[in-house]
Amino acid sequence: MTNKCRLLIKIDSCRPVFQSMVLAIDKMNGTLILDELFPKPDITITPELLLYCEFHENGATTSFTSQTITTTRTGGLPALLIKYPDIIEHDQRRNNFRLQLEKNQTVSAKLTSDNHISLFGTVKDISNHGLRINIQGNQTDEIKSGDILSNCQIKLDDFNQLECQLTVRSKRYFNRPYRHTQIGTEITNIQLTHRDLLTHYVTKQQRQQCRLRSDALSNNRL
Repeated sequence: MTNKCRLLIKIDSCRPVFQSMVLAIDKMNGTLILDELFPKPDITITPELLLYCEFHENGATTSFTSQTITTTRTGGLPALLIKYPDIIEHDQRRNNFRLQLEKNQTVSAKLTSDNHISLFGTVKDISNHGLRINIQGNQTDEIKSGDILSNCQIKLDDFNQLECQLTVRSKRYFNRPYRHTQIGTEITNIQLTHRDLLTHYVTKQQRQQCRLRSDALSNNRL
């Protein structure tokens, strides 16, 4: 991360994604100075407000979570002083790529729309920004592209479940190997704690799949 680095920032309880720029880095004091957020948040920026930040650089996505310290000014213009993150995570940009789930990785989904229609499905692939979900039967009349599924529960495993809002971006009906509707969705609202849970899940599963593929290749060479 460098000066003039452009950031995308999400704040809990705020729906829009904000933009900013790193104006100064002070690793000795453990702080960053950011340009004022755009668009202007409709909440007051208070100390210890949690921020989820990410930026793209050289084909990779870098993300971190930080807390605000105070509002300030630099060069006579409003700015924001935040804590330098303890952990900065680096992923390939297509780590917004979708992780294809194996047959033994069952991730279930309960999808509820604003009109209280509930559907149940199985997640086929997953990323930090969206999911592809199979729903039994022909649901093409129930689900339309652009529909907002405001209350979705994604059960990653026996111990971890995240809640989010999904927006339907695509749909397709299949009659083989069984009758089902497949929808492509984008995550359009999620709390930071649940986004962190999703990011850690995707990263862990990717690493595990890579190790299994590597072990399989090594065994084939023996």
